[in-house]
Amino acid sequence: MIDDREFEGQVALVTGAAGIGIGQACARRLAAGGAAVVVTDSHERRTREVTASIAADHPSARVVGYVLDMGLRDEIDRVVSAVAEQLGPIRLVVNNAAVNWAGPIWDYDVEHFDRTMAVNLAGPWYLCRQTMPMMRDAGGGSVLNSSSGAANSGGRFGVEGVYAMTKGGLETMTDALAADGGPYGIRVNTLSTGIVYPTKFIVDHPDQYDRGLPNTLLGSYPTPAEVAEAAVFLLSDRAAHISGARLKL
Repeated sequence: MIDDREFEGQVALVTGAAGIGIGQACARRLAAGGAAVVVTDSHERRTREVTASIAADHPSARVVGYVLDMGLRDEIDRVVSAVAEQLGPIRLVVNNAAVNWAGPIWDYDVEHFDRTMAVNLAGPWYLCRQTMPMMRDAGGGSVLNSSSGAANSGGRFGVEGVYAMTKGGLETMTDALAADGGPYGIRVNTLSTGIVYPTKFIVDHPDQYDRGLPNTLLGSYPTPAEVAEAAVFLLSDRAAHISGARLKL
């Protein structure tokens, strides 16, 4: 049985949580489960609006929002410090924020390469570096890294190679951090998705929706809310002995 308040007393930080997709759905589901939820996103207005909306929908949960650019370490430091002071130690982290630019290597802007690496890979690693000591000292915690089928495609099928590289790196990072955190009760897992409907990617690339549908095992795409259910399972004590795993949707 699922405890309706299974995250009671835990602070959960979700990155990229103010869009229309997986991040916001995870933040909503964690709030429904009793967590104190930290909505973070690089877009100030959306962060403010989504935070207010989740708080209104879940009045018993504490929901706060912070503008956070995952490509900037000083911003990660600022937010982690502020959250710890305001809510207490961060015990749950969802690394969802990501950026992507398309293009072959000979046309690829080096600044876009650096930015993609910073937001998609270096940022999640640094956020874990700053929060996993809190989890260790508090007796444990859980990290979920949001990956993509692109990690195994090499950037084919309309997905940019640099994005694919970061997601492959993120999955390797999951293994490394699971080994580091295991002795301290910290679990680290990957949730890998293909097309999720609706998300910003599908809104911006509607052709991808029809192209990929025949290749899905179930003949349909998961919704952000359905992905969030898988995410909270991996974050929860229901997955108490699952770490270093990759769950594919």
